[in-house]
Amino acid sequence: MRSAFVHSEQFSRFKAYRGYPWQFKRGEATHGLCERLGLLNHDWMTVHKPKPASTDDILTFHTEDYVTILKKANKGVSQEEWLTYGLGTMECPVYKGVYDYHALAAGGTLLGVDLISQDKADTVFCPTGGFHHAGKDFAAGFCYLNDIVMAIKKVLRARKRVLFVDIDAHHGDEVQAAFYRSSRVMCLSFHESGETLFPFKTGFEDEIGKGHGKGYTINVPLPEDTSDQEFTWAFEEVFLPVAKGFDPDMVVAALGVDVLFSDPFSHLKLTNLSFSQALERIVACSPKLLALGCGGYVLEDMARTWTLAWAIMNGLGPKEEDAALFGGVFWGDDLTSLKDRPLFVSDDIRKKTKKSVRRVVGKIKEIVFPILDIKP
Repeated sequence: MRSAFVHSEQFSRFKAYRGYPWQFKRGEATHGLCERLGLLNHDWMTVHKPKPASTDDILTFHTEDYVTILKKANKGVSQEEWLTYGLGTMECPVYKGVYDYHALAAGGTLLGVDLISQDKADTVFCPTGGFHHAGKDFAAGFCYLNDIVMAIKKVLRARKRVLFVDIDAHHGDEVQAAFYRSSRVMCLSFHESGETLFPFKTGFEDEIGKGHGKGYTINVPLPEDTSDQEFTWAFEEVFLPVAKGFDPDMVVAALGVDVLFSDPFSHLKLTNLSFSQALERIVACSPKLLALGCGGYVLEDMARTWTLAWAIMNGLGPKEEDAALFGGVFWGDDLTSLKDRPLFVSDDIRKKTKKSVRRVVGKIKEIVFPILDIKP
C-alpha cells in the first residue's frame, strides 16, 4: 500500500466576505486531526505540497476568455460585466486571491493524478479538491475551476478508463456535461434530488448519456430526509455492479460531507456511518483511487469525517466491535471517536423515502443495466 495526502498551509490564508460559507481551512483542519491521531506517520504514507495548476492545464477544459477574466478577478475588485461568467455573486464572489486559491486547488488534484500515473502512490486524498459545478466559461456553486474534469482528461490522455463516483449532496452537473458522450468515463452520482436542491435542473435518473456515452452516466437522486439505510441500500444496488462491470483503471471519488444531517446546505439525514460504508466499497473496487473532498460546510464535521475517510483508505478504520459497543461513537482518543451516533428517523419518513429510492434504482436497472450488460 502506498498512499499520499495532498496538503498546503497556503489554502487557509485566503478569505472572502464575512460569513462566506466556503471553509478555506478545510484542508488544514483535516490534516491537523490526521496528525493528532497519528494517521500520517505510517511508512507507506507521504504528504505532498501542491503547486498551482498551470494555465495550460486549466485550458484543457476552461475557455481562454474565462481564465483571463478570472485572473483579473484575482485582485479582488469586481466588475459588473463579470456576472456573465458567474463572478461577483454571493455564491461565487470576487475576492483577493480567488484565482490563486482555485489554481492551487486544481494543482493539488492534478498532483494526485501525477502521483498515481508515475506509480508513486495507489491512493491519493486531496481534501481541498472537488469543484464539480464549474463550467467551461462560468463559476457556480462555490466552484470556479473544475479540477475534476481537468484530472479526468489528464487520465484519458494516458488511454485509461475512469469511474467517477460522486457522493456529494449536490449533483456534479458540469462533470457529467463534460463526459456525457464518452464511454471511457463512467459518471455515477448519488445526491439529493434536483427537485429540492441546487443545481435543480440536472441529476435525474433519466439522464444516462448520449451517443457513445449512452449508459455511461448514472444518477441516483435521493429524496430529502433520506437516511443511512436507504442510501446504503441504493449505493450497494448500483455502485457495486457498475464498478465491477465497467472495470476502470482508476476511480475518482468526490467525497462531499454535505450529505450529513448536520450540514445546512442539504436536506438529507445521513451520518458518516453510511458515508464510511460507501467509501469502504469504493476503496475495495479501486485499482487506483484519487479521492477529493468536494462539498461540506461545517468545519468540525468535515475534519472528523475526512479524517475517518483517510483512515479507511489506509485500512485503519475503527474496529467493528468498538463501534458496536459504543453505539457508533466513543469520545476517546481513538478512531472510533470520529464516527457519528446513529440518527433516528421515524418509520413514516423512512417508508416514504424508501419507496422513492426503490423506484429510482428500479428505473436505473431497467434502462441502464441492459445497455451495460449488467445483470440486476
